[in-house]
Amino acid sequence: MPPVQCVRHRGIITGINPLRAEITTSGACEACHAKGYCSLGQTSIREITRLKEPEGWVPVLGQEVFIEMHTRMGFKALWYAMGLPSIILGVLVAVSALLHLPDWLLGSVALSGVGIYYFVLYLLKDRIQHDFYFTVHRIEP
Repeated sequence: MPPVQCVRHRGIITGINPLRAEITTSGACEACHAKGYCSLGQTSIREITRLKEPEGWVPVLGQEVFIEMHTRMGFKALWYAMGLPSIILGVLVAVSALLHLPDWLLGSVALSGVGIYYFVLYLLKDRIQHDFYFTVHRIEP
């Protein structure tokens, strides 16, 4: 079995109850001489709230940690956000075309179907949210 692949960032604990951390993301062209002229070199600070801490570890405010997420969770999110809606859109367009619906109605049916999907996804967000989390690991000195 291949090793589990993770996306890992350094972060700082900003809250204890509930556990929160901040990560600083920087652009790929950090050393580029033209980074001030394009938007790719910008850095941003993001707060992570869906954190799972290891057993027996007590976090401390301001502590530097590693925050990681398994890549399979990212693919799952991509499936929910892009894969299923694309399939729904394709099926609705194909069925509407087979029924010889006018183009305006075909488009309305397809867009309504995708809109309903995203609305149901929004209603289920509390249930789906438990599948997506970040894991915190302390940095060993």
